[in-house]
Amino acid sequence: MAGGGDDLVKKFEEFCTLAGSKDKTQMTSKASGKLVADCFEKGYKKFDVKAICDASVFPAIKEKGKPHMVVNKANVDKYITKTAHEIAKKKTKNTKLAENDPEVETIKADLINCVAAGGPHVKVVKTSATGGVDHLTDASQYTGSHKERFDASGKGKGLDGRVDKVDDSGYVGNYKGEGTFDKK
Repeated sequence: MAGGGDDLVKKFEEFCTLAGSKDKTQMTSKASGKLVADCFEKGYKKFDVKAICDASVFPAIKEKGKPHMVVNKANVDKYITKTAHEIAKKKTKNTKLAENDPEVETIKADLINCVAAGGPHVKVVKTSATGGVDHLTDASQYTGSHKERFDASGKGKGLDGRVDKVDDSGYVGNYKGEGTFDKK
């Protein structure tokens, strides 16, 4: 493999775990799309790399009948090589381009550098700069019917806090004074 096989496998595994896969050795189509969007599309945006990988690269490498690709050195090398080959075919407009063509090798080296240089881009949620959001989650400051939904510690009461329960324990529907009738 041209350029740090174990490092590339680890980068691929980072994308697997980010895309919600429980096993970091199984790349789903969603993880593949995230990898392409974060790493491959930078220099090759006009060739619609995501569509290429979704349509021909990922289905060719994933296990037959299963929705995932096993992440190992061989499959990572196949993935990058096939992606580079498909991009080179689009770039040169030659559908019969050989896999060992110099253009394919150049694109492959570029893709390896892209993956090795950066991992998944994760958006970080920051605290609001405008302020005034702390009181929104402080249940002790709620008024009206909203304060009925939380107990003294601020924990929600669930359904008991949202629904007015009707006491229908009397002998008729509208009887409100259970236990007040005294038979003498």
